[in-house]
Amino acid sequence: MARVLGIDEAGRGPVVGSMFIGGFMVQEEDLDSLEELGVKDSKKLSDGKRERLRERIEEYGEAFCMEFTAEEIDSMSEEMTINDIEVQGFSRVLSRADPDKVYMDLPEPDAQSFIDKVSRAANADTSETEFIAEHGADDTFPVVSAASIVAKSAREEHVESLKEKYGYDFASGYPHDEPTIEFLKTFLQQEGRLPEEARRSWSTAQRILDEAGQESLDRYQ
Repeated sequence: MARVLGIDEAGRGPVVGSMFIGGFMVQEEDLDSLEELGVKDSKKLSDGKRERLRERIEEYGEAFCMEFTAEEIDSMSEEMTINDIEVQGFSRVLSRADPDKVYMDLPEPDAQSFIDKVSRAANADTSETEFIAEHGADDTFPVVSAASIVAKSAREEHVESLKEKYGYDFASGYPHDEPTIEFLKTFLQQEGRLPEEARRSWSTAQRILDEAGQESLDRYQ
């Protein structure tokens, strides 16, 4: 019976916190049971239901999770795009799982190009591995939905730990959340730097730093 692996990410775009690559591998015969749990549309699940499903899915398969910290993302971004970093994460999950079939969420236009990059980056023989990569795969394939739950749960646990660490509810950590921006500005004002979990290579972080620098200059003119 074929081993089927799903791969997805969570935390690709935030300015605060890590990105997580989730993988979930299941025997092909158990795919229907996985779907019956209600894993599809995983990004639309409430936090409570997602966490309950996170516990249930491991009755049917094995979960994998890779973390890229803000520091790692900043360092890698000097030479590669976020898509390239995602390729590295997907390939690491693939290397650990050794599946027969792989279903992946697709972050770029060309599916075959993305599959080729992940396959080349993996430290494994993928010559006999069947790959499918699609946009919105977490809504289409239950095994990718399960991988999405693994990644999303890890990201949410990480965010909650940062809120406890700093004593500040900065919401999601994404640039569109005003509490996130206020957190970064307040921390910078108080500490003279951004928190270590901020992605300094992100344009949002650079803008906040630039604005703070200009305010300092204006104060002494």
